[in-house]
Amino acid sequence: MKYNLDLRKIDIQKYKIFLKNQYLIPSRRILHENIDDNFEIFERCGLKNLSDLKQAILTKTKIDKLSKETKISPEYLNILRRELGIFNRKGILFKDFPIIDNNTISALDKKGIKNTKNFYEYYTSENNEKMISDELNISVEMIKCLFSLSCLVRINGIGSLAAVTFYEAGYKNLDDIISSTKEEMLEKVNKINDEKKYYKSKLGLKDMQFVIDYANLMTHFKN
Repeated sequence: MKYNLDLRKIDIQKYKIFLKNQYLIPSRRILHENIDDNFEIFERCGLKNLSDLKQAILTKTKIDKLSKETKISPEYLNILRRELGIFNRKGILFKDFPIIDNNTISALDKKGIKNTKNFYEYYTSENNEKMISDELNISVEMIKCLFSLSCLVRINGIGSLAAVTFYEAGYKNLDDIISSTKEEMLEKVNKINDEKKYYKSKLGLKDMQFVIDYANLMTHFKN
């Protein structure tokens, strides 16, 4: 199973709904302007899914071309290109997770597993925790932990420290997140971070709702 979503499976009208409900930082709020009209234009141009859309705005030359064809401003298209970057999640080194010990990191390294992307794709291809445990000489409990962390950091906005916080708050997979409310999640996550001081930033309800929405999107369009 691939670490990132297959953008060909995400219909742009469904993505539009996700984007409309998403809290955007001020520099990206332009994406909510004329969003229904703009996405209808994209569809009329033959852009049916996010892969089509991403390719159409991949470079400045392509953005200028699409802007001339659609009358949608280059600024809008360029910011949309940046926003689509959330679906290209990079693997995170396991040394960046404070709860992963050096012996585990060394065992993973011997197998050529450097980061969460490597581990996620290895785990899902084998799909046998006991076999993976024996092969890597890592406990089944730690294998479960590594996979949980690898799943959590696939969510946009969740880095290594936030992933550990969510994990220790009881959110170990996408289903755990989807079944929660933003209020409950915020309370549990903040409680852990208040105790452990994993990160300095203060998360709010909008952050929790985005995590839930993104987890729903990933579950709906899973590879």
